[in-house]
Amino acid sequence: MTSGCVFNIQRFSTDDGAGIRTCVFLKGCPLRCAWCHNAEGLSFSPEIACYERNCIGCGACVLACEQNALSIENGRVAIDRTKCISCGKCAQVCPTETLLKIGKNMTVDEVMHTVRRDRIFYGDNGGMTITGGEPLAQAKFALSLAKAAKKEGISVAVETSGHGKTEDLLALAPFCDLFLFDCKASSNDHKKLTGVSDKVIVKNLNALGETGASVILRCPMIEGANINDGFVQKIIKLSMATAAIKKIQLMPYHATGLDKSAILGKTQQRRYVTPSEESLLRLVKEIELKSGKHCFF
Repeated sequence: MTSGCVFNIQRFSTDDGAGIRTCVFLKGCPLRCAWCHNAEGLSFSPEIACYERNCIGCGACVLACEQNALSIENGRVAIDRTKCISCGKCAQVCPTETLLKIGKNMTVDEVMHTVRRDRIFYGDNGGMTITGGEPLAQAKFALSLAKAAKKEGISVAVETSGHGKTEDLLALAPFCDLFLFDCKASSNDHKKLTGVSDKVIVKNLNALGETGASVILRCPMIEGANINDGFVQKIIKLSMATAAIKKIQLMPYHATGLDKSAILGKTQQRRYVTPSEESLLRLVKEIELKSGKHCFF
């Protein structure tokens, strides 16, 4: 049975595709976006999150840890992440959910069990959205999930950065009703802001367009990072060149990723600025006028 690492299954989502969705978050991402808001989706392996404010200093976790990675300092738990192997034994005994294991290996059937529970709420438009992390980084698992859902008549959407093997993306296309395809920065800034070039991503978007797939181009908008003429012109150019792109969604930055980085012991990213509604409206009008595609935020 095909399995993969999942870090969350979010039920009753209305932000990741049409209608009510069950979002399956796959763990692991090859990108390192400067503004990442899903830090728990970066690593391909399970991790221990520490919500220090919940800690009562009982020490149960210290006794459970066989790696001697935990200690109580000033009444709160501290993790030596150089020793931690993310086994999760500490989380099992923590009475206040200070420590939680993020990431679980699940089979397709286990995921579909949760998806099926929400089927009554999907109506004509809802369904399952495979997201992450990056679904193409667990391509075999993502494809198996899509096939399983479609077999049961459940609509499938995939949210992707587009960074992966072209053949893996094209294999998903027949089993997906919608692709939420990220466009993150201008070509000149892409590697600096995300850690990878956009050459493969643009190639994959073009290849996907040739299949007749339905695509919403999703564009994170971060003041002080990616909002510039080069990025706006890239959005317009891609939208004009790809008939599969039905809509363009501008997604204003939010700072929730800072807290997620902190609980995982990762270096906190810079706090960027959310663009104003006035600024976004100007961009929407420009992109709609020049691309001929519906743009919204």
